[in-house]
Amino acid sequence: MTKGIIHPGSLTPTMSDLFVLQTPLLELVLRAAVIYFFLLLVMRFIGRHEFGQLTPFDLILLLIISESISEAFTAGDTSLLAALVSASTLLGLSVLVSIGQYKSRRFRSIVSPEALKVIENGKVIERSLRRELMTRDELVERLRARGIGGIEEVRIAYIESDGDISALTYRETDRYRAAAAAEEDK
Repeated sequence: MTKGIIHPGSLTPTMSDLFVLQTPLLELVLRAAVIYFFLLLVMRFIGRHEFGQLTPFDLILLLIISESISEAFTAGDTSLLAALVSASTLLGLSVLVSIGQYKSRRFRSIVSPEALKVIENGKVIERSLRRELMTRDELVERLRARGIGGIEEVRIAYIESDGDISALTYRETDRYRAAAAAEEDK
């Protein structure tokens, strides 16, 4: 059997084939990098609320996307080394993006959006919901999941960069002011 080639009668490569790259190393790194940055940009523009909660539809979509691009990562190279190179490239890029976000506010604003105010003084900011393609019902549902009964209870709320909702209710604000006043009286 010739090294690196799977013969028609053979279902699996030989053990030595697992460590023989069939695709140039630089091509594997470039493929992984291009796909990583493409997906990063797509995720950035889809809207942050889409990733705050993973629904069954989202899970199916992620599985289909991963299956549809898996062949592109390795250019059909089935060697273990090709998989390790691709995975290492993705992990390395993830670390570099994290470092870039830590060191550069501008880079952070490109990769990860700032929090977006969606409620102020018990009123929904419709423009923000439209920007995130979020319905009022979805917002109410997310608030309920945080133990908040309704929009009118919220002094201020944001959709964070990770898609989560952070909210400060009037009740929490009043409690904070009472505690601060009690501290001042001491």
